[in-house]
Amino acid sequence: MTITLSAPKEVTVVQEVKKTVLTITVFEVTDSQESKVVRANTLELGSLVLWQGATYDSIGQWTDTDVENRILEIINQ
Repeated sequence: MTITLSAPKEVTVVQEVKKTVLTITVFEVTDSQESKVVRANTLELGSLVLWQGATYDSIGQWTDTDVENRILEIINQ
């Protein structure tokens, strides 16, 4: 399949970067009720979206253990 654009479009392509980590340091977790997003900011991996939208609603009042389990789930996918 080929998709032809009506005009040339500049796009940003980011090369995959792999890291080997033994620990993940979470220095901030933000919870935005307006956006329905919980993010964990880490030294090793940057910002991770933990829950958003419907999963944000279903997690309810999350704990540090929930954050840890979710980060492990994300990196083990």
